[in-house]
Amino acid sequence: MTLLSIALGTLFYLLQAVSGESGYAENGDFDDAELEDYSFSCYSQLEVDGLQHLLTCMFDDSDINSTNLEFEICGALLDIDCLNFNKLQERYFLKTKKFLLIGDSKICVKLEKKNMTCRKVNIVKIVKPEAPFDVRVVYREGANDFVVTFNTSHLQKKYVKVLIHEVAYRQEKNENNWMRVNLTSTKLTLLQRKLQPNAMYEIKVRSIPYANYFEGFWSEWSPSFHFRTPETNGTELNLLYGPVSLIIRRLWNNCARNQKK
Repeated sequence: MTLLSIALGTLFYLLQAVSGESGYAENGDFDDAELEDYSFSCYSQLEVDGLQHLLTCMFDDSDINSTNLEFEICGALLDIDCLNFNKLQERYFLKTKKFLLIGDSKICVKLEKKNMTCRKVNIVKIVKPEAPFDVRVVYREGANDFVVTFNTSHLQKKYVKVLIHEVAYRQEKNENNWMRVNLTSTKLTLLQRKLQPNAMYEIKVRSIPYANYFEGFWSEWSPSFHFRTPETNGTELNLLYGPVSLIIRRLWNNCARNQKK
């Protein structure tokens, strides 16, 4: 009886050891994976291709090994429970018509079907507009000002039509001295007297959602446009001081007439 107990105990020990060795590496991989920081950020862009919307996610840590990691979104989808993302380099993206644009979804990072981390998102609250384009600056000599115009694809969209645009401009030699103006239209007037004469300027624009329902982030900057201000000349001084000189002459003449009386 004792020998049988010893034999069974030894067999049980060996089986446990073999089982532990065969499963330890896999569990160890998950343990190591669970120590990683899988925090991520996402943004949406609506109506990027007809009626299709684009959702893009990326890890906050750009050095993370994402080889076997996948992204999945569930909830607030049309006629389907979940969708998997595609991967392009370090970005995960999903282009689809399936977003309901109502309610919250859950986005999860998955490793071999196991959720490593999840977060709740609302597609309409993480909107990143497309960048403005076609920035132009036209000088009006008679008005002594510059008319800035630009374009945005959101003027033709059904959603996210109302945006705040930030126009940033600077004299090129002053690298960090940006002047900024916020507006809702796509046209801005800069007065010549507020700019340095005979100087090169750089100007660019970005946009952010401006509505009660849609919220999100600043777009990428538009391509920069460069323009030069004209030199200061005598014409500008005459325009400025001409009316003053006329008033002074009239006052002088009135005083002369009063003295003669």
